[in-house]
Amino acid sequence: MADLVLHDDLVEDYLKYKFNDSFDHMKIRQLLKHIHTFYLKKNHPLMSDPSSIGQLDGSDPLIEISDEIDDSILVQTSRLKIMLINKVISPLPSFTTLNILNINEKLKLKYGATYPNQLDKNKAQEHIKALLSDAVWIKITDSYIDYDASQWLENKSTITNIIPKKVIDLTIVSGSQTSNREKLNSIKEEELRIICSFWIVKPSQILNTNRIHDRYIETDKVRILLSSGLYHLSSTSTKDFTYVIELK
Repeated sequence: MADLVLHDDLVEDYLKYKFNDSFDHMKIRQLLKHIHTFYLKKNHPLMSDPSSIGQLDGSDPLIEISDEIDDSILVQTSRLKIMLINKVISPLPSFTTLNILNINEKLKLKYGATYPNQLDKNKAQEHIKALLSDAVWIKITDSYIDYDASQWLENKSTITNIIPKKVIDLTIVSGSQTSNREKLNSIKEEELRIICSFWIVKPSQILNTNRIHDRYIETDKVRILLSSGLYHLSSTSTKDFTYVIELK
């Protein structure tokens, strides 16, 4: 079973790339960011060439040759139930598509990890620390970052570990305007400046909507979605923790 389906146009692009024919470098770069194992239909024109069949059948770990020619059935039998496309399909298909060239595409394949308890969360911390290491600015959005004294203390410890000790703009978005919870106060802002004198701690912002539940760590290069508060990234928390990385 293949992971997904490529639109016929993208199959052509991939095969041009594979056989070192002339290809669109930008399109292939985007395709390789998203590609997983995919189906190649047996009725594809290339499959009528015996020499091509020999080069494709079992030689490419990404290709799974299929007798099926109906796209909707292929998508339904794939693991991810999606088709990668590079342009709008008309008429609109009944299955889910992901446009690799559309910068506004919401559906994306992303890296992430889940930790069911406090074990091995240090790996998550070290990965996030590496992701932040070359940032120009960092914004942490967590409505409950200073929920109580012990949670704030633990979150300061996490911030100390993951944020690079260099000149960097740091902004904390917390509290809730709609729930009348205050943003990070100036005393706590100063506590962050004491951790590292290089940090340029910007005036804290208050979360002005109740429509945001997820927590984020955002930089000029990546956006890291946290399934729960920053506190649960620490080994002190016994709750599960998931993070997902989106490249900008």
